[in-house]
Amino acid sequence: MSVCRLAFTTLLISGLAALADEPKTAPLTAPSDWGGETIALPPGFAKDMTFEGVEHIRFAPGMMKPDSDTFFCYAFAFELKAEPKLTQATVQAEFLKYYRGLCTAVLNGAKSPVDPKEFTCTLEVIKPDKPTSTDNTDAIRYSGTIKWVEPFATRKPQTLKLEIRTWTQNDRNFLFACVSPQDTDKAIWKQLRKIRDDYVERQGADK
Repeated sequence: MSVCRLAFTTLLISGLAALADEPKTAPLTAPSDWGGETIALPPGFAKDMTFEGVEHIRFAPGMMKPDSDTFFCYAFAFELKAEPKLTQATVQAEFLKYYRGLCTAVLNGAKSPVDPKEFTCTLEVIKPDKPTSTDNTDAIRYSGTIKWVEPFATRKPQTLKLEIRTWTQNDRNFLFACVSPQDTDKAIWKQLRKIRDDYVERQGADK
């Protein structure tokens, strides 16, 4: 196992011990060559997050390979307590805490070319094509970007494109994110969206 993959895996499993009291949920379905983890939120590398729950993650085969067209491409679902509410400002703030904490933990004292305090997250609400079900309140879709430093393989500035959906169902908050540095018309996005749509359907939420 490569050093960067080992570091990534170590960070992801750091919160596994806290999962025992969480509701049982189905992991994300993805192609057999995709990796996956489930961790507790907040994670050990971002304890300042206010989100509490679990994160299911599936990452593409080229996740840690800078020359791959699936480098740093992955999908994840947050299954959360009902508070705090998933406002746009809250989601942006929590993502920044997550990515700043992840970068800082992986670099482990090494100098970053960009101060993590300078990382940015921008989100734009996407107008739905159809009304959402009354069973799923506060359903919102976003597109956006995270500008940060990829700390595992390159340690260089990177812009990640985001497609996010948030909703509230059965007194729980849900957030699903597709993440990739690739343009959203590239092939990897078809796979990411398939993982998302399968998850949303199994949750009984609106596509």
